[in-house]
Amino acid sequence: MSGLRRAVRRLLEAIDERYRRRLRLTPVGPLLFVGVEPLQAPALELADGTRLPRGTPIGQLHFNNARAAAIPAANRLQNGVRFARLLRHSLAELATRARDDVALRDVMVYEGVTWFAPHGGAVGFESDLLPAGWRRRLLQAHFRLLLWAFSPTADRRALAEIAPRRFRISRDALIGNFAARR
Repeated sequence: MSGLRRAVRRLLEAIDERYRRRLRLTPVGPLLFVGVEPLQAPALELADGTRLPRGTPIGQLHFNNARAAAIPAANRLQNGVRFARLLRHSLAELATRARDDVALRDVMVYEGVTWFAPHGGAVGFESDLLPAGWRRRLLQAHFRLLLWAFSPTADRRALAEIAPRRFRISRDALIGNFAARR
């Protein structure tokens, strides 16, 4: 790994740590952090009928970038499979907490922003491209830098095609699809 890449990676890790502390994010499984904030956007309705008025508490999901980058794998396919397994583990833990933790019982929707192509609809995820503007451009540049620093084998074409998306899942879909059965 080049010295520049190492320096950028350390800087991004420090920014991530400060961001997690400022937002009081809690680790959930090996790949996620969660925080709770009021919905700032206008009222929201998900495809499953979950309705959220403005100000409703929502779960904010953030990836553990350093952990994702540290997944031991011989190639991109193996990395993707291992990442998916760790993500399912994190979502299962989040679902159990959403069901059992008093602090999360009023959280009806969990959301985050990623560069992943839309997927997960079969288990209740919804995904929308962020609106054009400065925030989308800033996140696009941030995601490209993250991939460059943490995933040196990233496909250059994939870096060019990054499109920030907001993904959401309702509490009911999360619990129904990921919580361990009692």
